[in-house]
Amino acid sequence: MEEYIMTIIWAAIFVGAIFLEAETAEMIAVWFMPGALISLVLSIFNVELWIQLVVFVAVSAILLVLAKTIFRKKLLKNVGQEKTDTDLLIGKAARVEEDIVNSEEKGAVKVGGQIWSAKMSDETETAVAGETVIIERISGVKLICRRS
Repeated sequence: MEEYIMTIIWAAIFVGAIFLEAETAEMIAVWFMPGALISLVLSIFNVELWIQLVVFVAVSAILLVLAKTIFRKKLLKNVGQEKTDTDLLIGKAARVEEDIVNSEEKGAVKVGGQIWSAKMSDETETAVAGETVIIERISGVKLICRRS
């Protein structure tokens, strides 16, 4: 029975990694699955425990490094460079719907038929309902505006 303990442990690590990966969208356990599977096969053939451990760590580490490098180069190449529809709002005029008072963290503007939370770029300025302001930038879900 003792010779099967490592086989059971590697199988448990493999299945646990599958369940962990299925429960998250973070890709935190996918690196361990191939290493655990190879070590499981090695344990079936009664390969020394230290070799199983070295193979598990090496395979997992190599896959982690390769995948992160590939993701960074291929998938994240254009992150932050793509313009979105909201970027088209920058420079446009917007009508103040609710007085913009930064100190009270209130204010809203209407642009393109939509209401947006807004604040003034100059912390000391305010804008009253009915005024027109120019959108300078977007911070989170707020439009940062200046007087027109």
